[in-house]
Amino acid sequence: MNLPNMLSLLRLFMVPFILWALLGGRDGLGLLLLVVAGLTDFLDGRLARRFGGTRLGRALDPLADRLLLSGVAVVLAVRELLPGWAVAVLVARDLFALLGGLLYGSRIRVNRVGKAATAVLMVSVVLVVLQLEEIGEIMFYAGICLSLAAGIMYAARFRRLAGGGEL
Repeated sequence: MNLPNMLSLLRLFMVPFILWALLGGRDGLGLLLLVVAGLTDFLDGRLARRFGGTRLGRALDPLADRLLLSGVAVVLAVRELLPGWAVAVLVARDLFALLGGLLYGSRIRVNRVGKAATAVLMVSVVLVVLQLEEIGEIMFYAGICLSLAAGIMYAARFRRLAGGGEL
């Protein structure tokens, strides 16, 4: 297993601990783990681009990202720090993305809009945990919009791959 895959796996294993910390009001610990997870995401992406990604990495990285962001967003909604409807939109989009990844695998590449959405959403949840709710919530909405735009782009690609032509 290469280093980028190990970093993705580490991030995946961190998810339950981050959620546990945030659910228990241990925001300092949750924030520290969240920042470390964000750094592993950045590093594994850089290393995979530099040294070449693997099939396992193309599955692990988005899975870890989706579980981390959706999980943290759900916890923040439970704590009434983010609106439940917006979190539901994010979780639905993430499930759609994971399903598309399972169905079409490596034929779907992450696009720049999706990468930007992940980055904006990651920063937004950090800001919300830091109790900078207003700016964090605004960024969360921006991330949701980017995420939906990326989802539309992925849906068009899914449809073409399924033989349905353009949307």
